[in-house]
Amino acid sequence: MRKYRIPNEVTTELKINKMLYLHDFLFLVGLIVLRLVTLPFIPSVLHIPFTVFLVVFGLFMVLRPATNPQKRMVHAIYYALFKRKDTYIALDAQTKGRD
Repeated sequence: MRKYRIPNEVTTELKINKMLYLHDFLFLVGLIVLRLVTLPFIPSVLHIPFTVFLVVFGLFMVLRPATNPQKRMVHAIYYALFKRKDTYIALDAQTKGRD
């Protein structure tokens, strides 16, 4: 009978370097592919502004917000846009400092 060692934590993200994770790298590669696919449809005058926009957009989306460092900016924007208006959300952060 074989015994397998089960890891305690299976949700850890794969780090490529000090600041870049695998998901972030794949997102940036996806933006490069998007640029290559859409560049023929964009007028030649707008190639450089479009590239600058994609670089700024990619870096912004890869950053992690200071309020919730476990999530990416994509998640923060998604939660802000699609949160349910009829759901009550308790604000605990203000009461913690009063103890």
